[in-house]
Amino acid sequence: MAVLPEEIIKQKIIDQLTWDDSVNANDIQVEVQESTVQLRGTVPNYTAKLAAERDAMNVPGVLNLESFLRVEFPPKVTLPSDAEISRNIKHMLTLNHRINAINIDVATSKGVVTLSGTADSYWEKYEAEDIANTAIGVIEVINKILVQPVKSAVDQEIEKDIKKAYERSSFINEKKIDVFVKNGVVHLTGTAENTLIKKEAFNKALYTTGVVDVIDDVTVE
Repeated sequence: MAVLPEEIIKQKIIDQLTWDDSVNANDIQVEVQESTVQLRGTVPNYTAKLAAERDAMNVPGVLNLESFLRVEFPPKVTLPSDAEISRNIKHMLTLNHRINAINIDVATSKGVVTLSGTADSYWEKYEAEDIANTAIGVIEVINKILVQPVKSAVDQEIEKDIKKAYERSSFINEKKIDVFVKNGVVHLTGTAENTLIKKEAFNKALYTTGVVDVIDDVTVE
């Protein structure tokens, strides 16, 4: 992938942030140095922060991101207390029928939410985090949920399933990504052509039966 001039990358990021209606880009400053992007400023909620970071990483030529964005809620927004944030998230988790949230605990301190407890699968751990991200009053989510699969799988089976998923993908070059599994922990290494393919490779591992964690060391070419 050809390296773009820093000013072109910067303008593409600004254009992307301006286009994304879920991001209020008025108070975001962008700097680019040698394919590393720095985002500074404020956003009106936590989901806007995550969206801005995602938008920046998806621009061609961006290899690394340093985010210094701060969440500053608009004055007109009535913020719930920490206890209310925890209750709201727990209720949202319970209403989501895709995951089993009975063993997931939620604690909040000054808007920082910590998820703990256990989940039946690795993707449920991240589904719970996505749900918590959207709650009003949240400024950060720390995910400490442990994965305890209901259905056990040997490491060789997990590795084979992930590799087969890569082979079925029209985006992933399975020859460029190595998969190693030990005790249910997946270690991904190798290279991907862009951040979207890197994310796709991670997601294939994320949804594989028996996975308890994924270490993503795939680098973008």
